[in-house]
Amino acid sequence: MCILDTLAAAAAGVHVPSVVAARQASVELFGKGDVAIWFDGRRTTAAGAIFANSSAAAVLDMDDGHREARGHPAAAIVPAVLAFAAEIGSSADDALSAIAIGYEVGIRIKTGRGDHGQKGAHGQTGVWAGFGVSAALCWLRRASHDQLANSLALAGVFSPNLIATAYTSQLGADVKEGIPWSAVTGYTSFMLANFGHAGFNDILDHSPFYDSEHILRGLGEGEMKIKGNYFKPYATCRHFHPALKALETLIKKHDIQPSDIIEIKVYIYDYALRLSNKTRPENLTDIQYSIPYSMAVMAILGSDAFLPIDESLLDRPDLCALAEKVEILVDPEYSALFPQLQRNRVEVVTACGAYSSPATSAPWDQDEPMSMKILGRKFRRASANTLNHSQQDDVLRAVEDLVRGEITPLLEVMASPTAISL
Repeated sequence: MCILDTLAAAAAGVHVPSVVAARQASVELFGKGDVAIWFDGRRTTAAGAIFANSSAAAVLDMDDGHREARGHPAAAIVPAVLAFAAEIGSSADDALSAIAIGYEVGIRIKTGRGDHGQKGAHGQTGVWAGFGVSAALCWLRRASHDQLANSLALAGVFSPNLIATAYTSQLGADVKEGIPWSAVTGYTSFMLANFGHAGFNDILDHSPFYDSEHILRGLGEGEMKIKGNYFKPYATCRHFHPALKALETLIKKHDIQPSDIIEIKVYIYDYALRLSNKTRPENLTDIQYSIPYSMAVMAILGSDAFLPIDESLLDRPDLCALAEKVEILVDPEYSALFPQLQRNRVEVVTACGAYSSPATSAPWDQDEPMSMKILGRKFRRASANTLNHSQQDDVLRAVEDLVRGEITPLLEVMASPTAISL
């Protein structure tokens, strides 16, 4: 399921300009090789494929997430595992196991990490995803304990620190959470450790930087961390998915017309105020991090406009005008519940009256996960502008083959270029 969801995100993002740039840079930086760049037709080295494919998976904020980690493990771990599995000829079962192990290690280390004064930069996925990649690749290669220890130690030092995300106001940059480079760093750390490079093996043993007891607590005693992830129905930041769902429900229930809306009030936890929340976004990433603009998109265009978002949503006077009517209000109760629970509620004021939603959770959370059937529909919708129906069928069949223990069909179908180009 995580692989299918990651392919949906990557197929949707393949023509985004920053991803096109990442693919070209991957070929120039990492050279020629035998590992496929997804939906492109070209091949490069494993490191190049990891960077290119991770860039596509992460660009539209459609990739999966994990509530406990508050980040996006799949966009790093899935491309890395599939690239390395293709390079060394791993079995389907080994690739699937490696992904689950990568989630386990990366998420545990993230939840045991202190902020040590970084004011939010510590939470970015790129800071910790390299640990998961390193662990997954070490397991695929059956690395020794010393190699694994050094691989993790190196990933913890070499991964991007993303300090600028704690103070920059430019959340629309293509860097985002640094996931693609973190994935490459995890791979690089694994390779260095494999050849004898050593890191600081006590990296996880010093509070307040890491809480080693927390990292290990309950290891092997319950469900693995991968079972706590979620899949997104909207290509935006997860923090305001409950608000989008609440607004969508109110509009359908009361037949609210955009022209009748006087004001939209979004009640949310205080952490969401860290988002840029631009009412006039300049690029796709601005839309992903904007509560007002995304609410306007939902009110005027509906939920289909979020699978995926594209540049047709930019510079629209009607969306900008409605975004200006959105007010973001902090609810102390929701702030106290976060991050264990994500709650939003919405009030829509119209010429005919005011309509309020109850406290709403994000749809398709770990307590109510998407089914494979719904994920299949998400994949078709998300990839409709890049893959034709036959290619979509090929991908879905290849995922079914993967469940039956065959990885080759999936690796082959991902190597084919998109049938639909911009």
